[in-house]
Amino acid sequence: MIKMGLFTAPEPGTSFGVQAPIIQINQYPLWGEYVALALYFTEIAGMLMAIIGLMEVTGKYKAFNRRASVAAFIASILALLFFDIDLGRPTAAILAPAEALFYFAFSWMARGIIFVGGLLLFSFLYMVISLLNVKNKWSRGVIAVLGAFAGIFSTTYSGFELAATTGIPFWNNGGLPALYLADGVFAASGLGYLIALVGKNEDVIRARVTLTKVLFYSSIAILATWFLFLANVNYLNVFNQVAYEYLLSQATFYVDITLSVLTLIISGIGYMSITRFLMFGIKQKAPESAIGQIPVMDLPTVIKYVIVVAAIFALVAGFLARADVLFAGQYAYQLSPMTPFQSVSNQPIPIGSFGWRG
Repeated sequence: MIKMGLFTAPEPGTSFGVQAPIIQINQYPLWGEYVALALYFTEIAGMLMAIIGLMEVTGKYKAFNRRASVAAFIASILALLFFDIDLGRPTAAILAPAEALFYFAFSWMARGIIFVGGLLLFSFLYMVISLLNVKNKWSRGVIAVLGAFAGIFSTTYSGFELAATTGIPFWNNGGLPALYLADGVFAASGLGYLIALVGKNEDVIRARVTLTKVLFYSSIAILATWFLFLANVNYLNVFNQVAYEYLLSQATFYVDITLSVLTLIISGIGYMSITRFLMFGIKQKAPESAIGQIPVMDLPTVIKYVIVVAAIFALVAGFLARADVLFAGQYAYQLSPMTPFQSVSNQPIPIGSFGWRG
């Protein structure tokens, strides 16, 4: 039991929330695993599309981009599917974008619908032109860049949405959008590496090496933004501390951090093998007799397959980061007394009922 003044936060799994001197409030089922999965696949699709967009601009990763575009579109479909399953109204996927346009200036939820819709559209268009092997650089580049922006906005909007949600101070944290952005790059680079694992042509090898570096840097970013988020937790609100203590009591949080650290170590070894730090900082020079462009150097065989483990760790940790923050905030929300959220009779309004003000 976590005792906070007059209010008692029970262990998870109990049938009630707060036991206060005046009122007892039942726990509400709010956003569950379906929303967590929807947000997870949104960040996978979004940041994979951002990676594709940057690679398309260079013109050196066509083979990889062709494969990755299919994965990005499938992830976009899965995100939409889980959102619809949670809503229980498939028609919402058709009607919501039209309504969201009207509320775009007032609501992060409305903005998110537009961003995710754009991600779905541009990931589909880019997949089509990639599979059809369209040669026009301008059309490929414009669609890829628009898809990259849609991907970045789709990944980060949920961080801004939660940070702006009333009644859950644990989410009212400026570090949350940064955490979600880093988490998206982290998970998407893991998936991208798995996509680039098979193949011996230069495009795929170059993508494999590049994504190893991205995985390394994004593992640093995810750990740094976790620290930023936790360091910005406001203890002045008692139910914020409930969420904080709940987060730290969950095994999934420690699994998430452990997998992120292991990914940092493994990808760091891969990064050092690329830069030749393992050879006392001395880079090998090309033979003087070499003529023309030096071929792209692949990862050592053992390192290449060891990093597969790091990529899988990144995918798992990416989901846990989303789910842990989502569920910890809701746990404190369910245990709050009548304030600060709105109420009808003696029951709180579920977060999903906030409508376009989200």
